[in-house]
Amino acid sequence: MGDRAMYLRVLTRFRSDYADSVTRLRAALATGDGLLSHRIAHTLKGAAAMIEARGLRALAVDMEQLLRAGAPADPRLLERLIDQLGMELAQVMAQVDMLLTAPATVPAMAEETALREGDLARLGALLDLGDSSAQDFIAEKRAGLHTRLGAARMAELESAVAAFDYERALCVLQA
Repeated sequence: MGDRAMYLRVLTRFRSDYADSVTRLRAALATGDGLLSHRIAHTLKGAAAMIEARGLRALAVDMEQLLRAGAPADPRLLERLIDQLGMELAQVMAQVDMLLTAPATVPAMAEETALREGDLARLGALLDLGDSSAQDFIAEKRAGLHTRLGAARMAELESAVAAFDYERALCVLQA
């Protein structure tokens, strides 16, 4: 999404409409409402895709498929997936909050924040090696990466690196 104001409106709507999705999903499952639980997972999947929260979308897809297939043989599988969904949703909401409160400033010196040729390749190599200096590199090149990747992918990249999930971070970078 290139229009920052529109993207912020979408994030605000996502925050208000989906913050309690896991709570609502648990309640629907507790009452045996399969149709509602499936609909919650389905709409969360679409909303996560809209804001480019790939990890959340993938978990919502898994949940939707599991619910469509019926009750799993091992109920712990469903509980683990709900827990994962809840953790990922919490991370996304934290990122959304950060994006909604971040000032919309333009750097004074574009050349200071621009990525140089080879910076993305270098970051990719650091992530591929699982090198923790990728965090420092991202901090140093944050403005240029943000411009290149966009707000949602940048937040997802930072989240993955902060969790030492370099494989996911590399996927985000290469997407």
